[in-house]
Amino acid sequence: MSAILEVKNIHKSFEGTPIHQGISFNLNENECLGLLGRSGSGKSVLLRSLIGLERIDGGEIYYRGNRIDHLKEEDFFKIRTQISYSFQNGALFDSMNVYENLAYPLREHTEYNENEIKAKISNILQVVKLEDKEHLMPSELSGGMQKRIGLARSLILNPEIILYDEPTAGLDPKNIENIVNIMLELKKANSSSIFVTHDMPAAMEVCDRIVIIGEGKVQFNGTKEEMKQSDNPYIQDFFIMEGKA
Repeated sequence: MSAILEVKNIHKSFEGTPIHQGISFNLNENECLGLLGRSGSGKSVLLRSLIGLERIDGGEIYYRGNRIDHLKEEDFFKIRTQISYSFQNGALFDSMNVYENLAYPLREHTEYNENEIKAKISNILQVVKLEDKEHLMPSELSGGMQKRIGLARSLILNPEIILYDEPTAGLDPKNIENIVNIMLELKKANSSSIFVTHDMPAAMEVCDRIVIIGEGKVQFNGTKEEMKQSDNPYIQDFFIMEGKA
């Protein structure tokens, strides 16, 4: 498999406290990579670093062979249409209804006319199974619906890579099932993705490969079966802390 995204020797600190101390891994095309780690291990920081929402202190990030970590902010705009971030809380605009939230990136980044925008929104709402919610305000949506609309917005520009930041966190079992099913459908459509999560059952269902970070380093990088069978003390302890799948 060929790598679509490469992370090489990433270092990041906040106010002198090291978070990442040489993290390296690849994301392959048409792969869902699970990025796991205990709270405070810097999973979300790493995810945001991939599209310049956090600036790394050292190391390199490559997208399709081109280095991107050193780009200026305005140059990241195009990257963010190809590597899309699905925020943990949905990150919807409170003053816009669902339709306008979804139309916003299309009006900003495409030449679609309003009929094309309407068709695109209709299609993406079908994907997240919220076809009849386009006129609702974010405050009128449940937490699970907000996450699905946030996911829809991250998908609407047809990105090559989806960065999922804890999409199942805080949801009831039915909404977790909804999110996982959407991720599985996108996987069938050959999307590449990184799934940051504490939800071990969801990771085991969706991911092709697992990377576990801790103490600033990559502690494990391999298949789900290799992870289950690992005799690495850190991995065994991680399973005890997180709950073994």
